Amino acid sequence: MSKWLTSLASMPHVLTAVLVSDSGLEIEAVGGAVISSQVLAAETASLVRASAMAGQNLGGGKLFRWSFTTDHFEVISLRVGAAYSLTVAIQRGSDPRGLQVEMARLSLQLVAQLEG
Repeated sequence: MSKWLTSLASMPHVLTAVLVSDSGLEIEAVGGAVISSQVLAAETASLVRASAMAGQNLGGGKLFRWSFTTDHFEVISLRVGAAYSLTVAIQRGSDPRGLQVEMARLSLQLVAQLEG
């Protein structure tokens, strides 16, 4: 099994990270003690479908990134090519800038490996 998400596991404040197909299949995950990786994968697929549809209906075109914040955590998701998402849940209030840079780097690498 690939270890694409290893760099995310070592980042501070990361609770769970998943690489998921649009069907909800978990390709790889790290973390998961606080937020189940299987649940995050399933919810990612559901939210991608809803967000992509909303973006299209509003005339915004393709979905590339979405995020939301709750009382306890923040979820950030990037599209990886046409059929995958990289989604990370982090502790609320943490600075996501370094994480977002790493997610962008990983997304480019993953597109080449998954769709190349």
